[in-house]
Parts: sequence; C-alpha cells; structure tokens
Amino acid sequence: MDTNLAYAESKKSAQPAAFESKCEYDSGWQPADNQTNHNLLFAHKLGVTPSQISIFFSPDQETSYPLLWPWSNNTSGNPVSIWADTKAVTMSVFNGCPLHGNWNGQTASWTYWSSGFFRVFASA
Repeated sequence: MDTNLAYAESKKSAQPAAFESKCEYDSGWQPADNQTNHNLLFAHKLGVTPSQISIFFSPDQETSYPLLWPWSNNTSGNPVSIWADTKAVTMSVFNGCPLHGNWNGQTASWTYWSSGFFRVFASA
C-alpha cells in the first residue's frame, strides 16, 4: 500500500459550514457514495439551463472542496461527468475511483473518501 495515501471516513459535522450564496438554486448538502455506478440528480426550478454552476464536496459538511477540472480517476475522483439542462444538474459517479480526493502539499499525501456530501449552486 502506498504510504502517501490516507483513506478517511466521512461523517456529518456538528458545525456545518455556512454558505451565503447569491445563486438562485442551492441544493443543500446531499449525501453520496461511490458504492455503485450511478447519477446524482439535483433538480432545480430555474426554467432554463444554468449558465453558472458551482459544486462542492465535503466529507463532513464543515470542510468544503470546490470541484475543479480536469477529471482524473486515480487522483481527484468523482464526479466523472457533470451536465445541466432546464430541469436539473446531473453528476455521474463511477465506483472504480474515490468519491473525492484531496492532495495536501504540506504532508505530500492524498486523502480519499468513499462517501460524503455534494452541494450544487446554480444560476440562470
């Protein structure tokens, strides 16, 4: 096993992070895992395809990791794809990689999670 990897358990914090969003849609924190291949659907009522989307991952609803591209299955983890239409923002989850991964430059190590929470902000 690689010594630069840390596998962490996810659990909801007693003090979730506060967000002050100016977006028209906020999904709130939604639980997710990578146990199966599936899609996560975040239904919005914008009536149009959102032109601005921000997605965050959190293992505990306290520390937040904004999703940044490009996707890499052996490091950054899920979601594999993100798409939007007039009804929803959809993210595809692949069970062959972590739900999310984080590189810590100070410790020179990766932390991977197999469960946690996603939050989507969107505006027209």
